[in-house]
Amino acid sequence: MGRRSLAEVSLKKTALLHQTAQSVRDYQREVTQDTNVSELSEEQKSKLLHLPDDMLLDDPDNVEIYGQGDVEALAQDIMKNGFQGVILAYKYEDKYRIESGHRRRAAARLAKLPLYPVVETEPPKTEWERILRLNRANTHGRKYSPLVTARMAQSLFEAYTEKVNYRKENNLIEEGEITSINELVAQDLEIDSKTVSKYRALLNLIPELQMLADEKVAWSALSSASTLNEEYQKRLLELINERYEKNKKYPDRKWILQQSDMMKLEQASGAESQKRVEEEVNTEKGRVRRKNGAKTVIATSGKLREVLDNDALFKKDQIPFVIETLESLKISIDKKLKELNAEIN
Repeated sequence: MGRRSLAEVSLKKTALLHQTAQSVRDYQREVTQDTNVSELSEEQKSKLLHLPDDMLLDDPDNVEIYGQGDVEALAQDIMKNGFQGVILAYKYEDKYRIESGHRRRAAARLAKLPLYPVVETEPPKTEWERILRLNRANTHGRKYSPLVTARMAQSLFEAYTEKVNYRKENNLIEEGEITSINELVAQDLEIDSKTVSKYRALLNLIPELQMLADEKVAWSALSSASTLNEEYQKRLLELINERYEKNKKYPDRKWILQQSDMMKLEQASGAESQKRVEEEVNTEKGRVRRKNGAKTVIATSGKLREVLDNDALFKKDQIPFVIETLESLKISIDKKLKELNAEIN
């Protein structure tokens, strides 16, 4: 078979994107938890189940991804206007597991509704299919907090990874099929793939920063701090809180990015490690362990040499910090050179 032209590849990809977009529209036209009983076809109404609360099971990942949620207002609405929408659930052992409508079920329970309208769906064939369906049922037309979206993105990422690996292992991948996990997640969340990575990065933050990302500050700025270790993240948290105490408002996105970038430089340069005690006492054996100095120098010199010898980029507002760091390193290097030369002479 001859090589495909760039135009053919583009057409194939465009066709696939149209097909994906169409499948999303088709999904939205299907029965969802927002579909009222009156909107169902006669055939669907004939298959509608009216189940008591003890016949329904929550999906095991629902609370972990979406949290408990406040359902009191919805419960009041149900008591006043009746149950709006339906619950989607599939047969699971001798009961029905909910895939869409968990919040409505919780509200109906508070409202002491005796029976819930349930549309029975096909049981998922795999765990990854269950996760994909759970998230898709809760994605379209809804706005979630950054942290919930982050959990959704991670959940979808893991499910799609399993799905793609399964399809690859069984030679099921078709020509032009999208296998980039971030792209697949992006389609479900209706965002771009770079934003998927930013959301997932929030889960690498300490809980206190996650709470700030959810309520107080620009979440995308905080996601940039996800590569900082716990110590630096705690320092960033302290700086943010100090800024709030001083100005009575939380810092903006630019300020957080600047602080995060400077801490990344410090972390990468190892400047902070110079302040720590070089020797760690092994209390169990009662002796001192020293770090392998030669190994550390060799391991870190490569990256530093790349920056020093090549045309690296430095943001203007970070240059003073870089100069300070390099001067500090120069003093330490000169001192160590004297010590080592004295040992071999």
